[in-house]
Amino acid sequence: MIYKNCIDACFECVKACERCACEGYKTSKECTSAHDLATTCADICALVGRLTAKGLCCSDLYELCANYCEDCARKCEKIDHEYAKACAAAAKKCAEACRQCQADCEKCDNTKKVCG
Repeated sequence: MIYKNCIDACFECVKACERCACEGYKTSKECTSAHDLATTCADICALVGRLTAKGLCCSDLYELCANYCEDCARKCEKIDHEYAKACAAAAKKCAEACRQCQADCEKCDNTKKVCG
């Protein structure tokens, strides 16, 4: 169930970050500062979500996703705009879900920490 939660959280984060990076960037100067980070966060979340949906997991990818999501959340929390606030909330949720998957995936005996 944690992997399904991670998939859902990743794609919710993609949606919120894309909205902040694209629509927010076009309509609000406040969102400009988060544009690059939100775009990168969305791309990483999309990759992790897709790989997890295919039954592949890698603790290093979950860690990377969680780290980007945490950075994005910190940046967007400081922006007074609804898209940035939504991005921050989704990124926090995704980071938490990825940390849970990372911990579960690290329990695997495989030395590469890839579960399947």
